[in-house]
Amino acid sequence: MLFVARSAGAQQTTSPDVPDQSVQPPASPAAGLTFPAASSELSGHWVPLGAAPVDQAGAGRRGYVLPGEDSDVTAAGSNQFSIHAVAANNFYREQNTEFLVSQRYETHTIALNYRRGFKVRGFPRFDIGGQVQLHESDSGVLNGLILGLESFWTSLTGYQQSTNELRSRDGTAPPLGTLIVRNGVPIYRQEGNGSGVGDVYVIAKVALRDSDPSSRAARVSARIGINMAGSSPFSEGNFVGAGFSLDQKLLEGVAFHGDVRATRTLDQMSAWNLSLRRWTYGFSAGPEFRLPKNSSLNLQIDGSSTPYRPTGTLAFDKGYGAITFGLGHRFSPHVTTQLYVRENMNLPFVVRWNTDPDLSLGLKVRIH
Repeated sequence: MLFVARSAGAQQTTSPDVPDQSVQPPASPAAGLTFPAASSELSGHWVPLGAAPVDQAGAGRRGYVLPGEDSDVTAAGSNQFSIHAVAANNFYREQNTEFLVSQRYETHTIALNYRRGFKVRGFPRFDIGGQVQLHESDSGVLNGLILGLESFWTSLTGYQQSTNELRSRDGTAPPLGTLIVRNGVPIYRQEGNGSGVGDVYVIAKVALRDSDPSSRAARVSARIGINMAGSSPFSEGNFVGAGFSLDQKLLEGVAFHGDVRATRTLDQMSAWNLSLRRWTYGFSAGPEFRLPKNSSLNLQIDGSSTPYRPTGTLAFDKGYGAITFGLGHRFSPHVTTQLYVRENMNLPFVVRWNTDPDLSLGLKVRIH
C-alpha cells in the first residue's frame, strides 16, 4: 500500500491556477523569532564614557596624590552632579627591625560632587567644582572574595606573593584598625570601626583642545585641584596638584584615555606621623571598548610614586598603582554610570598587597 500511495502522489499534478493543497511540515516555534544583527548594536556614532573613576572618592588611598580624570569639561551654563560609592578593603602586616605596620579594616565611602561649566570670551571652556566625602569603616565583607581572586591569580601566574596568607583560615589576622610602631613606640593607632566626614576637594578644569567627543579628534584638558584635609581619620592630607588628560577615539569601537599629574604636598608629616616628600607623580592609561546596549568596557592601569620618605618598608617605600576593570552604561544623554573593580599593585606592576587598599569596588553615577 505504501508503494501505491507513493505512485499516486508522483502522478498527481497541480494546476498553476489552483493553490498547492499538499501538507506542509509544521513551522518551528523559533521561526517567528527575529534577532537583531550584532552590527546594528554597534553602528552609528559612539560617544565614549571616559576613563574609569579610580580613586576619585578617596576611600583609603595612601593620600597626597591627585586623582586621575578624563578630559570631559562640563558644558558652559550646565551643571553636573555625581555620586560615587566605594568599598575599599585594607589588609596588611609587615615587621622589620624598625617598623611594625598592621592594617585590617574596610572603608565604605560616598562622595558627592558638583561642577558648573563656564565660557568667557577669548578663553576656552572651563568648569569649577568641589567634592565632599562621607566615610564609614568596619571589618568588612570583601575578604572572602579577595582571597578567591588572589588564589586564582597565584595559580595563573605562579607568583606566590600575590596571595595574602593572613586571610587564609590558617593565618592570624591583624587586629582591627591601623597600628604603626617605630622602634617599639606606637606612632599611630586608629580603631577600625568609625565614621566621619572626609576631605573637601576643589577642582578647576579647562578644555585646551575641544572637539566633539563622538569624533576621532583628540581632546585635551588641564586641571588644578586642592585637597583640604578633614579632622577624621579618613583624611588624605593637604595637597595641591595639576594634571593633563587626553582622550581620543582610535576606532569607532575603541578609545584611549590617558592622564598625567603632579602633586605638591602641603604637610611636612602625614596623618600617620611619617615624613613626606615634597612632590609625587602619577599616571593613568588604558583603552575603552564599545559594547552593545550603550555600554563599554574599560581596562586601566594607574600608578604613582610614594609620598613618603624612605622607611625601609614595602608598606611605604614602593611606588604603587592599580589595575582596573570597568563597565559603563549610558542610560540617556544626561545619565551615565561606571562600575569598576580595582586591584592594587606595587610598581613596576607586581600584584602584591601593601598599605594601599587590596581591592576596591566602585560605582559612580553622573547626571549632566
